[in-house]
Amino acid sequence: MRCLHPHCPMGGGLSDWGSVLDLPELRIRRRDKIALRGALAACGPLAGRVTFDPALTSTAAFHRLAIACPCLYAQIAVKVTARAVVHLCEVTLGRRVTSSNVCDAFDIQHPAKGPPFAHPPVVPGAAGGDIMEALCSEVLENDGVPHMRCGSDDWPAWESRSHVSLNRGKFHPLKLYGDILIPCAPHNLLISVKSEAARERFVVSGNRLESVGFGFFSDPAEFWSKNRMTLLRRWGFVAVYMPASTLAAVTSRLGTLDGPVNINGRPLYRDLAHFGSDMCRVAGKLSSDL
Repeated sequence: MRCLHPHCPMGGGLSDWGSVLDLPELRIRRRDKIALRGALAACGPLAGRVTFDPALTSTAAFHRLAIACPCLYAQIAVKVTARAVVHLCEVTLGRRVTSSNVCDAFDIQHPAKGPPFAHPPVVPGAAGGDIMEALCSEVLENDGVPHMRCGSDDWPAWESRSHVSLNRGKFHPLKLYGDILIPCAPHNLLISVKSEAARERFVVSGNRLESVGFGFFSDPAEFWSKNRMTLLRRWGFVAVYMPASTLAAVTSRLGTLDGPVNINGRPLYRDLAHFGSDMCRVAGKLSSDL
């Protein structure tokens, strides 16, 4: 994830705060630059809380600044965003979040697991569902299926090998179909993102066309019954990605029974470690190859 904070431990920041504030994309007015530059002078390496005037943190200019510099949430008393949580997971891991380490990132942000953040947010509170979607989106971004950028009319600039959130922006009215959309033919892939529990609401989140499940499911018993496999296929799931440990338990329980396969004759249950490469392989191409 891009972070332009001059002291970002990931090493991608700009040289100083003046360079950050001068970015045209942040649209920061001259008078706001003066106030922000003075306050940001105390935002050095990520260690400890920095006192920041609440009148500044409530401005649209600060909001745009924090999007560009998510490390600020580890220094300033502002409720952390889901996207910033993912970046602070990256900082803790010391590398980008991909399919190979997304389970480790999930553990970092989980209040009962760990290891803890190397630099925790000063004010936690991002919604769990938003964090799960942000983790999934970051995996796609770093595994070759980038997020669609918005055009001047605020609509996503449609690209075949990319993904878009259905929970915000101009596509928000389509959120009942899933959380993330990847363009494919003949049907777009719609990803339903969950945390540790599937429950019935996960099953019925399928769109009856081409649904993909992405989650950190911890209870294998939610997946190994014939009824559950039938329901998932009936609701359009072509793949459900889960942690390797959960997948191993499901596979062990099924034993010599017919393995769960999707409508294309391929495995229905898959390791999260393969999610990014699978999505990159079919994005903008044929959904039937999944």
